[in-house]
Amino acid sequence: MARESHLRSILKGISWRFLATGTLMLIVYLVEGSIETALRIGIIEFFLKLFIYYAHERAWAYYLDGREQTKGISFAKAVSWRILASLTTFTIAIDALQSGGKALIIVGIEFFAKFILYYVHERLWQLLPKGTFRKLLKK
Repeated sequence: MARESHLRSILKGISWRFLATGTLMLIVYLVEGSIETALRIGIIEFFLKLFIYYAHERAWAYYLDGREQTKGISFAKAVSWRILASLTTFTIAIDALQSGGKALIIVGIEFFAKFILYYVHERLWQLLPKGTFRKLLKK
């Protein structure tokens, strides 16, 4: 079984960031009622978590060492990512909102919504054979 490439990790990170940041901005807007705050938190989160996500992907690729990513492993990745991502979101939200209560509400909603989204995102990426992007680039 092929290892997860750096290119694939980067592309997964970008696709996840757009989905995840859009979800977070919607949650912030619904809780806070401010599009400006939602955009500010979303922009900070997008760039910060893009790097964190890449590191998370590479750590899992190292752990898997070319083995198949089963549904159980996708679930474990979702758990580890949600914990890391929720702590990051809480830090960003509490700084932007100056309110621990609203930050906790946002993180609580985000935790469950994005847990499901992340798992589905992982399973969809597993349907795409490894090496697909390298083959496309060589053409």
